Amino acid sequence: MTIEEIETFKNTVIETILPHAKYMNNEQILQIIEMAQKNNEELPFGFGNMLFEQIIALKDSV
Repeated sequence: MTIEEIETFKNTVIETILPHAKYMNNEQILQIIEMAQKNNEELPFGFGNMLFEQIIALKDSV
């Protein structure tokens, strides 16, 4: 990913996911990500782990 793509991804997570994730524990977040991965087989391998790490990092920094 380019620097611009990374920033866009982070901003999207902040705007769309973080408002909900801040009220959830890590297990709840993981369950939703796992469900999304099962329902979207076209997601690249490792995407769920990357998304979880970003959510936790951003959640802790806000």
